[in-house]
This record gives sequence, structure tokens and C-alpha cells, in this order.
Amino acid sequence: MENEATAGTVFFENLSYLYEGTERPALNNINFSLKEGEFLAVLGPNGAGKTTLCFLLSGVCGPGIWGGKMKGRINIFGQDPWTQPVYKTAQTVGIVLQDPETQLLMPSVDMDLAFGPANFGVPKEEIHGRIKEALKIVGLTGFEDRTPQELSGGQKQRVALAATWCMHPRLLVLDEPTSQLDPLGTVEVLDAIYRLKKERKITTIMATHKTEEIIDLADKVLILRDGNIVDYGPTEDVLRHTELLEENGVRPPDISQLFLKLRENGFQVESQISLDQGIGKIEPLFKEGKLSVKNALPEDRKKELGAPILVAENLGYSYKGYEHIKALKNVNLKIYEGEFVGIIGQNGSGKTTLVKNFVGILQPTDGKAFYRDEDLSKLEVSDVAKKVGMVLQNPDYQLFTISSDKEIRFGLKNIGVPEEEMEERVLEALRIVGLEKEYNTFPFRLSFGDRRKLAVATVLAMKPEILIMDEPTTAQDYLGRYLLANLAKDLFDKGLLKTVIMITHDMSLVAKFADRLIVMADGEIIADGPTREVFYQQEVLTRAFLKPPQMTQLAAALQEYNIPQGVLSVEDMAYMLF
Repeated sequence: MENEATAGTVFFENLSYLYEGTERPALNNINFSLKEGEFLAVLGPNGAGKTTLCFLLSGVCGPGIWGGKMKGRINIFGQDPWTQPVYKTAQTVGIVLQDPETQLLMPSVDMDLAFGPANFGVPKEEIHGRIKEALKIVGLTGFEDRTPQELSGGQKQRVALAATWCMHPRLLVLDEPTSQLDPLGTVEVLDAIYRLKKERKITTIMATHKTEEIIDLADKVLILRDGNIVDYGPTEDVLRHTELLEENGVRPPDISQLFLKLRENGFQVESQISLDQGIGKIEPLFKEGKLSVKNALPEDRKKELGAPILVAENLGYSYKGYEHIKALKNVNLKIYEGEFVGIIGQNGSGKTTLVKNFVGILQPTDGKAFYRDEDLSKLEVSDVAKKVGMVLQNPDYQLFTISSDKEIRFGLKNIGVPEEEMEERVLEALRIVGLEKEYNTFPFRLSFGDRRKLAVATVLAMKPEILIMDEPTTAQDYLGRYLLANLAKDLFDKGLLKTVIMITHDMSLVAKFADRLIVMADGEIIADGPTREVFYQQEVLTRAFLKPPQMTQLAAALQEYNIPQGVLSVEDMAYMLF
């Protein structure tokens, strides 16, 4: 029963939670509070307790489903999900998960939206009204009869959000709602969340790894690490703590990192968290002559390139059953030995289809793909695997045996590695990715991040010349998203990999690692060149629904003060200014 003290609030009071069969609390003495209509962002590395917090709010971590032990108190507008059945909590709390596929159950969009309120006994006419309103809020009016299979990732996540909103929750819980989306999908979902906050004043708690996306949304920020609160307070106050964020596995906004560099170099400036704030504070320093460009951009890595190692000639591809749609259109491309290449573009632009033609998973419907001078369509997949290794976006598509050891051995057997050599390769691959202690572990007992590492190990053990990483940052925290790229770069620099290709939606990541950037849209390559040049082709990026890194945007805004084109990172900017 609600009382005056709790009717308009959501809070955790001295909340600790322990999963069954574990010894360390997933959450330890957590305290926070929200008034109705406020937005809380929960940040922290993988394993910090963000998802557990979301599941406690929704009743999933509770006596009715996962059990466990809880101390302290949860209040959601006078209700406690620990003391009531999940169906009761679901009438107050709506949750949107990281993967929308897990929440789309019906054959059409309108049926998915009707499912929740129908189970609550909402009258038919009211359900129709809610569906119409929800689709308008998320920008999907007219999609009522679409099947989930027809939707992009961003559209699916917006349908999941709309379906949750149709139940009219008072508290909306979002667990990494943009982690699997391309830049366009991320913008779509965040715009929908913003409209819910502004127009419906719904109370919201969102777990995320992306600091820059919550700057205009969150009223408060909670930082977790190992189940403990590291920092909590108003958004601007928390995100200004640049060093604390870094120390606890949370990526500070680039602007905050630049202002830390300014303070380290004697400037008495307060940290800023948004691009507009940064421009407003740094431009006067240039105007007053306190700040100026002192150095040219640092020279990029010089590496002599070898012969073309992967080649596409008039390459085209259409998926079976969708022959009228060209996933690839007349692609001509040469990738050279010694290159670290980034491929960017929105979902459906053809990035993954292109590289699947390079590894033999797909066969071209038009044109040809070559490894050096060999026609890939004439090689066995096992032969291609010795030359070109690919780590898929979802590691669960690559893991299917009972231990890490056997996962790696499976590929080695298929390419004919002698038994006496296998053990050495297995141990070496596990050591490279830091999973030596997981030799006998069942893969699906590993965290998602460690399953990604194991998938990489299965590829590295085959010692390919080329490594292709498809979305290495999916579901990864700040440190994890750099781990796989750093690993590939280290092997590349040591000569253990001849060429690396990385498909990603993370513009800061690709700016840091890739020497060459390929932009795709509608099955075509629309830009190809040095990374520093491509990120300044605004028309190309706009067509591909991409934004350059924040420092590139800052440099463009300050070009009248002799900031040259080519700035990609905080390190670039600091090198020039100091």
C-alpha cells in the first residue's frame, strides 16, 4: 500500500543482493533515490552489478524467479518487487533488455504491442489507443503490420520500447538498450527515450556503457564497480570526475578528457562534459591568445605495404529468397598485406556480407573474391580458415562444445593440425587472450566478454594471416571494447597477423586503430582512404548516418584558430596544443 512518504519515489535503501551459489554480493549496500519523472543513468564496467540492479527493480532477481538473498529495502512508488509476484510488479515496472529479439514474440508489430496490456485485461479499444500513441512516440507509425524480421536493429529496439510503454509503467528500466545498435539505430532509440521523458515524464533508470549518450537525458548518474557505489549525484557533477571515471572502467566524454589535459598543463578550467560546453569554454582561450596551435599533427605509423591480400572484383551478393535486394553492388576493393583497415556504416550497409565473401561463408552471386591470386570460391572453407580468420559479432554462434579446450581443438582438427601440435596451440591461444585458467570451463559459464575472447582464441590458434573482427565492441565495457582491438594490434605489430580488418560502430575505436577507413552504404563503398581524411568528408558521413569522433567535431568548430584537418582523438589535440 502506498503511503505519502513513498508514493512518489523510487529508491534502494542499504540494498545488498547475493545470487544463489555465490559468495560475493552482486550488489553491496546500494543507496539512491528518484522522484517521479527523474532519469538515472547507471554506469560501470561489466560485472559491476548494473544488470542485477535492473533485474531487482523488475522482480526477475527475486523469490519468484532467480531467488538469491537480499538485505535492505526496495521501494517503487510504495511497492516492493521482492514481496510480490512478477506479474504484479510488471504493472508498475517495464523493462527493455539489451537484445530486443528476446522481447519480440508475435508475428507482427501491433500484436507485440498488444500482448502486454491484453494480459493485464486492458479493454480492446484502449489497447488500440495505446498502440497508436506508443508507435507515434517511437516514430514507427505505419509499422503495425510489419513482422520483426523486416525491421532493423534500431526499429526492433523501438518496438520493444513501445511494447513496454503500452503497459503504462510508472518506472521504465533500460538495460543497455543501444549496445547492439548502429549509430542511426542509437539515435532513433535515444530520441524515443527522450520523448518519453519529456512528453510523458516517465521515471527512467538506464544501464549503459556510453557516457556521451546520457548527457542530455540523465538527471542523476550512479557509478558501480564490483557491486559497490563509486560515485552518485547530478549528471554534470559525476561526469566531471574524469580521473575517477577512468579508474573505474567508465569512459569519460572526450571533452572531459581534453579539459583534464588543459588542467595538467596549467590552465585553471573546470571540466566540461558536452561538445557545446567544451566549445564555449575553450574558444575564449584561443581568442585571448592563451591557447594556440604549437605543433603539427603527429605523424602516423609508417609501414611498407605488401601485395594485395584480399581482392573484390565487381563483387555482388543477394541473399536467398531476397534476390531482388542487392546486399552488395559491384564492389571493387583491394586490401593489402600490412594494413589495419576499418569498415564502417549503418546496419544493412553490406559490411558483414562483404567480409563473409572473403572468408568463404558466402559465395558471390556476381563477380569474384580473391585471397592473393586464388579465387576464394574454388577453395574449401577449411583451406580459407588457415588464411583468413573471422570473429563474429555474437560469439555464441561460434561456440558449441563442452570446454574451452575442445572449442579450440575443433577448428584445429578441421584444418588438419597434428595431434601432438594441438596442445601447444591451445595453450598459446588461451594465454594470448588471458583465459589460461578457463581450459576446462564450459564456454557458456563464461561472461559474454570472455566468450568473445574464447572465440578469438579459436581463430588465433589456426594462425591465419588475416584477422577480421565483426563488431568487437558489442556488449563490451570501456576496457573490454579496447581489449580485442589492442590484442589484434599487438599481434599485428609483432608480425603474427599480416592484415587486420575491423567492422565497428565505435568511431573513437576505429579512429584509434585503423590506418585506412572504408565507408559503406546500401551495399556500396562510398568512401575509402586514410582515416584522417575520411572522417572529414562530412557529406559521406551524413549519407552513412555516421558522426566523426568528438575531437574531430571540436577541431571543425575551431578551424578558424588554425586547428588543421585530421584531428581524431584527445591525444591528437593535446599533442598540437601543448
